[in-house]
Amino acid sequence: MVPVTCRTEYLTGRHHRSATAAWVLMVAGMVALVALNIAGVDGLITSAVVGGAIAASLLGAAFGRLGERGAVLLTVDDDTVYFGNEDRTLVSYPLDSLVTVAVGGPADATSEMAGERARHLTVVGQKYLKLTFASRDGEPVPADRTPSSPDESDDTPETEFWRVAVVEGDPAVAEILARLRRHAPERIATKKKGAPTPAGSRAAAASAPPDEPVDLTRPASGGPRIADAGSDEAAQRLWEEAARRHDEVLGAYGTYELDPAMLLRYPAVTDVTVEQTQTFHLALDEAMALRTDDYPGNRSRADAYQQSVARLRRAWIACEKNGRRVGASYLEQTDQDDLDRALKLYNHAAASSTPAEQATYYGRVRDIVTTMTDRGVLHPPEAAVAELQAVTRRALEAGTPKV
Repeated sequence: MVPVTCRTEYLTGRHHRSATAAWVLMVAGMVALVALNIAGVDGLITSAVVGGAIAASLLGAAFGRLGERGAVLLTVDDDTVYFGNEDRTLVSYPLDSLVTVAVGGPADATSEMAGERARHLTVVGQKYLKLTFASRDGEPVPADRTPSSPDESDDTPETEFWRVAVVEGDPAVAEILARLRRHAPERIATKKKGAPTPAGSRAAAASAPPDEPVDLTRPASGGPRIADAGSDEAAQRLWEEAARRHDEVLGAYGTYELDPAMLLRYPAVTDVTVEQTQTFHLALDEAMALRTDDYPGNRSRADAYQQSVARLRRAWIACEKNGRRVGASYLEQTDQDDLDRALKLYNHAAASSTPAEQATYYGRVRDIVTTMTDRGVLHPPEAAVAELQAVTRRALEAGTPKV
């Protein structure tokens, strides 16, 4: 199993101290400007003092911004989970020692694993995983024991409790959470906060009334946005997920373009005169215009692409649903009959083992589609027509004796 890692960045003490110092210097410069003017100090001296304070403020701010952010790392491989501060140390536990896993937060403070029992790696404003492991120093956890509360913050003699920050909506977090839950599926803490847990019963903990479901890949806002990603790595993974979903839509639509049987059975899916299909093609054009071969590095553009893919998926779902619902019923009855006859001929050709017979059937199907297209009744995509011509040509070539 390939290891999966997620990274949650946070501002360090250097960032906060630099920001405070920059703010103080900026205020001091403004106060000095007023005070020196009132005192009648020479303009050059006033300019030098105020300019120096402002320059020092900007330098202080730049010093903080140029510093690397801290980060909480969380990695899961075949049999071990690792986590800790990127610039300090990592700890590890065997996955077999995992007792419970739950989602909490958002955290109201950033905590950096400050002591023996302060096993918290939270980042203000971010979700965190609540992980309970069997103690490595004490006896193993009894098979029927569950923690007294999903929110317990202190260890017990049998367990070690951690909070580990994660970025909501990061696909890597969703994969890590799924792997962790496979090792403690019946003990996921989903109880409402503050409700008592019957001691000594896994079944009671697992069946306790849940809070609103927490899905790190589908938050209530309608989907994690690149613009709100907690790190550049998370933003890139969300862009990659958007590109994957874009490809899924293209593949699904391609089925209707490249399979003549689908064209004959569900013509509305590819008929650009149908409202839902028009909407889909407009969304498709928008997504294609924003797509790049690689992550663009510009969050605004990446976010715009992600949102265009979301609109594309909604448009495709509506297009396909409408097309499969109406079939060919939006056409006149005689046109419906022609398509039905063409579909039967196509199926006969596909079932035939004689190339000459196949070519005859395919040719008749092509003639029906061409006639309906010329009359403006049918609006097949060029790829569908090309595929129909291709299967006809292949059947003719297969039936032609080689000299």
